[in-house]
Amino acid sequence: MNMERLINFSDWLWSGPLLVILLFGGIYITIRLKFMQILKLPLIIKGIKKDATSHNGGEGNISALQTAFTAIGSTLGAGNIMGMAIAISMGGLGAIFWMMVMGIFSLCLKYSEVVLAIKYREKNIYGDYVSGPAYYLKKSAIPILGAAYACTHAIQCLPSVGTQSMSVVQSAETINIPATVTGIVIFVIIFITVIGGVKRIGNVMDKMVPFMAVGYFVLAWVIIIANYKNIPVVLGKMVEGAFSAPAAFGGLAGGGVAMTMRSGFARGTYSSEAGIGTTSIAYAAATTDYPARQGLWGLVEVATSTFLMCLTSALLVSVTGVYERVDFLKAASMPAVAFQEFYGTRFGGIAMTLIIILFVLSTVIVEALFGQREVEYLFGSKAGKISRYFYVVAVLIGVYLPLDDIVSLLDLSMAFLVVLNMFALITMVKDVVNETNIFFKVLKKEVEEK
Repeated sequence: MNMERLINFSDWLWSGPLLVILLFGGIYITIRLKFMQILKLPLIIKGIKKDATSHNGGEGNISALQTAFTAIGSTLGAGNIMGMAIAISMGGLGAIFWMMVMGIFSLCLKYSEVVLAIKYREKNIYGDYVSGPAYYLKKSAIPILGAAYACTHAIQCLPSVGTQSMSVVQSAETINIPATVTGIVIFVIIFITVIGGVKRIGNVMDKMVPFMAVGYFVLAWVIIIANYKNIPVVLGKMVEGAFSAPAAFGGLAGGGVAMTMRSGFARGTYSSEAGIGTTSIAYAAATTDYPARQGLWGLVEVATSTFLMCLTSALLVSVTGVYERVDFLKAASMPAVAFQEFYGTRFGGIAMTLIIILFVLSTVIVEALFGQREVEYLFGSKAGKISRYFYVVAVLIGVYLPLDDIVSLLDLSMAFLVVLNMFALITMVKDVVNETNIFFKVLKKEVEEK
């Protein structure tokens, strides 16, 4: 099978089959959890507030909040800014509606991943807690799937780190920073952070993620509020377009409502990685007493990446009308155009570039950790520790070598991870339900006593 056929096969998988698996899997798990993300929302919010401000006991390496920031840092990438613009350009404003629909079910998928990761985590020889899909797949009906997941993800993380660093370099070049300078700087940052281990990664993400997320959110919402008169119009088109895609978009992308739904569902999946399972690796080190308590932070992760950042990007390019003025082939530039039109070419361009650099840099740091953990699962803790250096070196590979063909294969390997992870979530949902029932009885008492 040649490269073109592999790419076409990958595109076909992500255009329908995988999204169906994720959507219906999410619906099934949501039903099994009795729509907890909606019906128990007040109690969930109180539980998150309590966990963020107090120590609930239990074992772990870093705080629950730091692990959440680490996971969020992985999902907050350039896709949360530019990806939403591309989704709108392909499916119209209705794609926003379907993204949020997918996001509702993604909440339970992510929650389940975190619960299983904590329930089946292990402690390595260095005293660090490790887990993720590979570990809970090992406890599934087909244990060998754990090794299959770990092997695929470990290999995938190398080009993924490279392509992310390539994005940083390309963004920096737009404000006239040479590729070599950027490459050396991010190499040093990644080296110091990743080699320092999970605690240092947690400390770095604890500071970086809030700064970059709040920075983008504030700058974007200043623009959105300045165009507040267009918000009701956009919301109306969003609902209308969800069921009857505008001809301009459907005709351009080749498919009406189907394209709108597909664009929205895909963005809802990519934005949080719910159903893929990768970010559950970050939660393994959390200090917590109940798996479901940490699972609540998985809900925060999806809420941040999908309902906060992606929705902000969607409103940014829609209320400003940028999505109507920028050519379909240049959709990724829409957020930058909105910034430049409002803040001026110089400040707007620099601000957007720096934000993208920070978003991508956070993803690189966490991807390197994920790769290390998968190698550790396959070959032991010492091998995992050595593998850190390979993932750090991959940063330079992305700076100096073309990765176009390899990038095309990333979606295919991601598809395999989805199938494996969704098998675990669906077949092990009983474990998630049991842990949820146990914890929410405890949480209810804690809230009442307070």
